Amino acid sequence: MPKRPTTDPVLIARSLPARLLLLAGTSLLAGTLGCSSWSGWSDRGESVANATAPLPLKKAPRSIELESKFVQIQFDPSQPDQLQSMWQWVDETILPAAVRSSLSQNGLRIGRVTHEERLQAKLESLCSEEPNDVVDEFLASASVSSHQSEGTRRDPMRIGKRYELPVRLPIEGDQVVMVHRDGELVGETLRDPQFLFSVVPARGNSVAEVRLRFRPEIQHGDMRQGWVQGDAALRIDVRRQAWPLESMDFELAGGEGDLFVIAETAARRGLGKLMLGGENVDRLEQQTVILLRIANVPTPAEKL
Repeated sequence: MPKRPTTDPVLIARSLPARLLLLAGTSLLAGTLGCSSWSGWSDRGESVANATAPLPLKKAPRSIELESKFVQIQFDPSQPDQLQSMWQWVDETILPAAVRSSLSQNGLRIGRVTHEERLQAKLESLCSEEPNDVVDEFLASASVSSHQSEGTRRDPMRIGKRYELPVRLPIEGDQVVMVHRDGELVGETLRDPQFLFSVVPARGNSVAEVRLRFRPEIQHGDMRQGWVQGDAALRIDVRRQAWPLESMDFELAGGEGDLFVIAETAARRGLGKLMLGGENVDRLEQQTVILLRIANVPTPAEKL
């Protein structure tokens, strides 16, 4: 038979303290564990939050930047010296006399700008006229209104790496190129030649200076596949044949903000005329003036 609950008051009185003691102990244990548990979760939450707090972003090192601007000048045969007045605001003695002579023989003139505002104003007064119709405006905006490079470009560079600065589109067909090299006149017949400068940055004499080594180069012929050494392994390189003109190497040294100019000589001739001359879509003769600005030289702190 099932056990019936006691109704004896004496037994109930005797068992009541034990029950109360058990209940008090259970409450105390639950309270202790509960506080310990919540306290532990709170501490762990703070530690996890501290562990996952975002670290301050490290500033990426800035690179050397070269800004190139190609200014189109409408050539006037009746005023062949129209560009020559700008050279009064340019220091050409930054290059050795022998280098200046070699460049001049090939129709190139280079220097550092000393009065930028005056030179810019002179170039603006000589710039090609703005397009008059919708077609000309579209061609100009698409940078196909002439064979020369147009507009402004900004190239990040690293010390010791080679970069290319094209100054015009390839000339279609076979083209005879004459170059004065080491006192001799050398000629080559090149197919679809494209004229450019190769540029290699180097460290300057101070942390605020950079040296840019330029070499005129002519790429021509068909594309060829080859292998070159990359940073980690060999890689495929597809390019055209190149005729580097080492005899006309020159170096521009300067700091951030310095401006240099490359243009034709007064007597338009040789490599300078082929590189910087040409015609627009209206078959009008043009000259290109290249403005090169060292837009950025990273400081040692920025390289960290």
